[in-house]
Amino acid sequence: MELARKDQVIAIRTSKGSVVGFHARNLEVARLDDLAWSALSSPSADAEALEEIQLWNSQVSESASDAVLPNGVRSFAINIAQICNLKCGYCAAGGDGTFGDPMKEADLETLYEQIRMLLHDVPNGGEFKITFLGGEPLTVPDAIRAIHRFAKLQVAGRDIKVRYDIVTNGTLVTAVIADLLASMQANVTVSIDGPPEVNDINRPTKGGKGSTAKTLAGIQQLLAVKDKLGSLSCGAVFGQHHTGVMATYKFLQPMGFDSLRFDFAVGDGDEEASRKYAEELRSVADLAWEIGGELELRRLSMFDLYFRVLDSQKRLHNHCGAGKTHLHSDSRGRLTTCQWFSGEQTEQVGAGTTIDHSRLQEYADPLVERHSCGSCWVRHLCGGGCMYVNKTKKGFKHEKDEEFCIRTRSIIAKGIEYYAEARYQS
Repeated sequence: MELARKDQVIAIRTSKGSVVGFHARNLEVARLDDLAWSALSSPSADAEALEEIQLWNSQVSESASDAVLPNGVRSFAINIAQICNLKCGYCAAGGDGTFGDPMKEADLETLYEQIRMLLHDVPNGGEFKITFLGGEPLTVPDAIRAIHRFAKLQVAGRDIKVRYDIVTNGTLVTAVIADLLASMQANVTVSIDGPPEVNDINRPTKGGKGSTAKTLAGIQQLLAVKDKLGSLSCGAVFGQHHTGVMATYKFLQPMGFDSLRFDFAVGDGDEEASRKYAEELRSVADLAWEIGGELELRRLSMFDLYFRVLDSQKRLHNHCGAGKTHLHSDSRGRLTTCQWFSGEQTEQVGAGTTIDHSRLQEYADPLVERHSCGSCWVRHLCGGGCMYVNKTKKGFKHEKDEEFCIRTRSIIAKGIEYYAEARYQS
């Protein structure tokens, strides 16, 4: 992949040899010719081509605008259980889903009060999302059922839509549990890292046995009610333990998931793995496009995001809503801004129904601004980077991890390449 740049205008030499232009501020994509490429990459550029590039660079699009986050918390993640029946080798929750805390199940009364408080501030016509996490949340299906019932009562007579997400390893899904999730119209994400020879090693049971067969059985139960779910997705995790993105995609692609989320688990000394992951993911994008064009490519969740941002021309200023529109509660009702900060006292912003708004002020500034991303050409597609990644790699959530930036720019360039292919085929 080759890049050339002049201020807001970036040219990308694609894998097929064509040139795509991207305006970083306006979120505009255009096909360019070789003269335009030379104007950006050569000191002895064609004067007319350089003038056209400079003109585009200076333009301010009336179609582009800033994405505006809702005013208030609209997303609430719950560690409904901090215990897991698996022992994933890369687990960031203490290796057993507990985050180092012996309280395995969340206190429902505390959760009721938190949900009541947060829903009270949602205006009529608004939406609110509750996400069930663990550990493994399906170790306590009755608690999930109770939260669903409670939230329905709280919004009765109000024009508020409550959506439910759940992330599960799938091994505990029975027909009864699948029907429960279907009754909630839940958006279900099943964690599975690839074929058995990969997944059984990375995601074994606590007894050291493979878990893939049980996960696949759970997926079949979910597929049986798929038309009643909000969505059915899978999530695979890569990192130093596993960079085989292509093999994982080929295994998961035929299964009927609505989307596939491929994440990278950061760690010290992961530069080689990070770049291998990005390289494989770009190759997966090529294969997905070959299989089914835009529709198949956008089953990969990150590419779907890039397409949505480019279509809307809404500039992202935040990688996520942590501390702005999103809060998380652990099994003791302690509040943080992100699930991955669970158990970290320095990141706690409240407990129960008490929120420390002075602590939340640390999250108030847009991440693109806080992380000094003003000169980065992907800033409004990335949104300033992940605070958890920063803290894991650099020790401070607002100090950028440069490897994240390299990885993200590489993947976004591929997304822009195919956006041009989809929107400007002639």
